[in-house]
Amino acid sequence: MAKADKQAAIQEHKAARENLERVSSKITEETPEYLAANDRVIAAEKNVPWYRR
Repeated sequence: MAKADKQAAIQEHKAARENLERVSSKITEETPEYLAANDRVIAAEKNVPWYRR
């Protein structure tokens, strides 16, 4: 994986986690919006090393 690809994966993971935080701060139960945001984080984690999560 090239350095630019790694940086892009890290940025995508960071953006996904921020989105999940924003979505989850407004709700008290699992909604379709929350589940979609959580799925995005899970997908982004696959491209980021465990120590960067």
